[in-house]
Amino acid sequence: MENYYLSLVYLCCAWLVSSCNVSTSRKQTDLMTKDSICETPAHNMSAREIPAQEVPMRLLEKLAELYGDEPPGFTGFSVTNKNCPDFICGVYVNESNRLVVQIKGDSIVARKRLEDVLDSKDFLIETDAIYTQKELIALKEQLLDRQITLGDLPLLRNVSYTKMRTHDIEICLIVNTPEEQKKFREQVMDSPAFCFTGPEIPDGNTVVGVSDTMGIVLRPEYPVYSAATKEIRFILYNSSRHMVHCDRYYFITSEDEEGVWHQLSGNHYAFLDVANGVGSGEYTEFSAGLNLDMHKNRAGRYRFFFHVIPGDVGFATKVLMMAEFRLSDDKEELNRITKNPMPESFLGGLSEQEFSKQEKHMLETTVFTVVEQMPEFSEGGQKALLAFIADNIPENITGEGRATVSFTVEKDGSLSDIRVIRSSSYKELDDEAIRIIRKMPKWIPGKHRGKTVRVKYTIPVTFRKKQESNNQ
Repeated sequence: MENYYLSLVYLCCAWLVSSCNVSTSRKQTDLMTKDSICETPAHNMSAREIPAQEVPMRLLEKLAELYGDEPPGFTGFSVTNKNCPDFICGVYVNESNRLVVQIKGDSIVARKRLEDVLDSKDFLIETDAIYTQKELIALKEQLLDRQITLGDLPLLRNVSYTKMRTHDIEICLIVNTPEEQKKFREQVMDSPAFCFTGPEIPDGNTVVGVSDTMGIVLRPEYPVYSAATKEIRFILYNSSRHMVHCDRYYFITSEDEEGVWHQLSGNHYAFLDVANGVGSGEYTEFSAGLNLDMHKNRAGRYRFFFHVIPGDVGFATKVLMMAEFRLSDDKEELNRITKNPMPESFLGGLSEQEFSKQEKHMLETTVFTVVEQMPEFSEGGQKALLAFIADNIPENITGEGRATVSFTVEKDGSLSDIRVIRSSSYKELDDEAIRIIRKMPKWIPGKHRGKTVRVKYTIPVTFRKKQESNNQ
């Protein structure tokens, strides 16, 4: 689900210029300066030579220099920055390429202060926003937390996306009827800041993907499912020579009685549990939920889509994969249905029985580095793991450094083969790192293809001397 923060990070400004269609209110007009930075040459350029977008960009850069708290080398400003003054509640670029600053408090004092620090008068002040960007950011965070908490709520499959706009939060529904809006407000979250968009009847969607390409095959577990099915299982086979990276977003289309395809389920991260990557010669199984509550005639043809990236994420082109299946209410037909066979290109000349035998041996003996469900520290996950390491570092260490330790999480959760693979340059610290790992309780073991497996895990252990008190 898209998560749009109008934090006005410098890299995102071009998007804001084109997307924030905001008319200038009377209050904005009253506060608009008669002076313009475009009336004065800059960098030996005439006013006409300065691109319209350059003025707000320069002001945003200045705000970032004054109030940004991003790491070195990253230019950005957001009202959520810890250094942002309290009186600034939002910044955006309007349709006229003017920087608008949302203000809380005395607008005259605020304008004078901003003119002084920015050394410019070419910006607008907005004081009458019903919801400022700072308020919308907080509201969007609440909405995201709520959606994650609700998890498998079928209603959320009607949400195509949510994004924060200049003065409201857009919630795009696949079926945007008053009834669906009411359900969202009652079951998910309600706010006057929500603006629902989308068609009352699902848009036609004639997009077509591929089910078999470059050695990558996507198939449903069965070709036909019961019309009462709420979730479909899919299998992605990779017999290419590359790691295949999988998108966590998907959508489903359905065919109506007239043969027209419509979008049925929206992109939703919570329903696709496919692993992030599938190695060459590997396959992964995952499930996706259907949104049948809005679909009167459930029996019929369906298509499932999601993107994969074969090869390097930074260079390879996304491929839209598609798997077609049917829903049926014919009991006799359902009793005859068998699983889809494994692709011959993936089996490599083996029978499915021979492949299953090899797979069983592989799962029992292999020490994996990446699995579908990675091992987890049993007493609270990653945060608790870091706390455990910190709590067990002795106070009397004489050196500082970082030792990288690898170990194998066995099927019963115990840790074995503990070793330092990158030294801290101090034997004392390396030995201490191994001692800390040995002291850990049993982990939750990893799983792959539904089986508990052995997994190699790597952890950096950082040693720093305790800060001495100033009262010495």
